[in-house]
Amino acid sequence: MPERQPSITGYLTLGLLAARDWSAYQLAEQLGRGVSELWPSADRGRYAVLNRLDESGYVETRQEHTGKRARTIYSITPSGREALAAWLSTPVRPPTVEFEGMVRVLLSDQGSLDDLRRTLTQTREQALAHREMFARYAALISATGGTFPERRHLFALANTFMIGHYDHIVTWADWALEQVADWPDTVSPATTNGEQVHDMLAPGRAALQGDDTGA
Repeated sequence: MPERQPSITGYLTLGLLAARDWSAYQLAEQLGRGVSELWPSADRGRYAVLNRLDESGYVETRQEHTGKRARTIYSITPSGREALAAWLSTPVRPPTVEFEGMVRVLLSDQGSLDDLRRTLTQTREQALAHREMFARYAALISATGGTFPERRHLFALANTFMIGHYDHIVTWADWALEQVADWPDTVSPATTNGEQVHDMLAPGRAALQGDDTGA
C-alpha cells in the first residue's frame, strides 16, 4: 500500500513513466527538455524522488544488462497510475514564478545602475535563448511528433504558452531598459521621477476591475 503522496516532481516522473519505461538517466534527460523551465525543482533530487516512488509502490524496477554493464529500469505500477489520475482530478495550485532576475531588480537600490542594466540585458538574452529552444521543440514536434507523439496535442498547448512567456519577458526587458535609460542611479528616481513611476504603474491600475480612467 503506498505510504504517501508523491511530490509534483514525483507526479512528473510518473507521467513520463506512464508513456514508457525509462532508466534514471533517461528520465533526467527528459526532465531537462523544457520541463525544468516549467517546474525548476524537477531537476533537484530526482534520484531521491525515484527511491521514494519505489518505496511507496508507485514504480517498480528491473535490471537490464548491456554487456557487463547493468542499469536500473523504472516502470509505473497500477498504484502509480491510480495516484497520477487521482492527482489530475484535484484542484490545481495557483501559478508561481521563480525568477532570480526579478528579485535582483527589486533589490537594485543596493547596487549600481550598471548592475541593474546588466541584469535586464542578461534577462533579455536568456529569454531569447529559451524562446529559441522552445521554438526548436515546436519545429521538432511538427515534423516528427517528438518523443511523445501521442501527447503532441498537449505539448502544443504548453509550447505555445512558453513561447508567449518568453516573448513577454523580452518585451518587458526592452521596456525596462528604456525606463532606466535616463536614471542617474538606482535610488533617487523614487523621489525625483514621480510622474514616470506613476505612468509605469498605469497597466497595473488599469487591470483593476471598474477602473476605467487608470488614474
